[in-house]
Amino acid sequence: MNRRTLLRAGTALPLAALAGCLGSIQDLRLSTPVTLRIENESDDNRNVVIVAHTVDDDRQTYDEAVSAPPEQSASVGHLSDEEQHLRVELVDESGEEPESGEVIASEETFIGADTRSVVVYVSTEDVRVEVDRRD
Repeated sequence: MNRRTLLRAGTALPLAALAGCLGSIQDLRLSTPVTLRIENESDDNRNVVIVAHTVDDDRQTYDEAVSAPPEQSASVGHLSDEEQHLRVELVDESGEEPESGEVIASEETFIGADTRSVVVYVSTEDVRVEVDRRD
């Protein structure tokens, strides 16, 4: 085997392997987490249940019951930026667990790759969801 054949094989094999990797990289996208915050605008503790399901296969991605302190804001986590259906429920705190109370108000929205953050505004008898989207 001469030197030229060896050099051609030495450069062709890594280039072929790199081409295969680039094809896989094109299918990937960077995921940016969506921040989730609750703003309690009332004078009392308010219980909120937040549930998210993917649009494609209805897989649950988030399920959290949160007790929001009066007149405060709290960051309650992050959601993935995949296409999701988000449901927020304001629950009567008379139950022992936030999930066991009566639903006072609820709101639903969709989030996806263009979503930057979700803010849940809670008052005495109402819940409002505001979605901030990227440009």
